[in-house]
This record gives sequence, C-alpha cells and structure tokens, in this order.
Amino acid sequence: MTEQILGMLQDGVSIVLQLAVLAGLLLLRNLKQRMQNYYDAQTTLQNRQLLAQLGREAFSYAETVYTMEDGPAKMNEAIKYLMDKCGTCGMQDVPMKDMRAVIESAWLEDRRGAAAPASASLMSAAPGSAPEPARLITGEER
Repeated sequence: MTEQILGMLQDGVSIVLQLAVLAGLLLLRNLKQRMQNYYDAQTTLQNRQLLAQLGREAFSYAETVYTMEDGPAKMNEAIKYLMDKCGTCGMQDVPMKDMRAVIESAWLEDRRGAAAPASASLMSAAPGSAPEPARLITGEER
C-alpha cells in the first residue's frame, strides 16, 4: 500500500514539475518576444536617426562638391554618397524612397534655415519702428 502511495506521489510530483517547466518555458518565450520587440524598436529608432544624419551629410556633400551641377545631378550624387555611407555603417537594405526622403528633408531644412535670417534682417531694417499693418486698397485709391 505504501509503495502504491509513493508511486502515485512520485507521478504527481513529476507531473507538477513538468507543468512548472512548461510554464517557465512559456514565460521565457513571452519575455524573449517582448525583448525582441523592444530591441527592434530601439534599433529602428537609432537607424532612422543615423539615416537622417547621413542624409544631411550627403546633402552637404553634394551641395559643396557639385556646385556647378543641376538639381537632379546633385540628388544622384547625394544618393551615391548615402549608399556608400549606409554600407559602411552596416545598413544594407535601405529603401531608395527613404534615402531620397532624408536628402530632401535636409534640403528643406537648409532652405528654411536660409529663409529665416532673410526675414529677420527685413524686420531689423527699421529698428524701433513698428511694422506697418497690411491694409486693403479700395477702388478709389487705385
């Protein structure tokens, strides 16, 4: 009788241990998936930031080295530069639309930066005087 109880108890403990190991494996799998998602999100963010920085470099390179070229030629040279730099940094499969987007974004930032000082200098042309408000020209004034 005692041997039967010990055998059943041993089987029960074995089943409980198997369930505990299974639950532990499921928890580890869930944790691994969460960590993989976190790692992918962080890597994607870092890659996007690096790509944006490289896009600014590519734009600056094309603008300074190829000053006599037109816009499409500069874009091609900037993309070539960006492809080389991405390969050096380990980013092999960057879509062409993303490359073009970061270069054009750098172009827009440059244009906005160039436009800001011009408008600031217009405002500072008459120090101390308030800018004249815009007004409608009526038919009698024409």
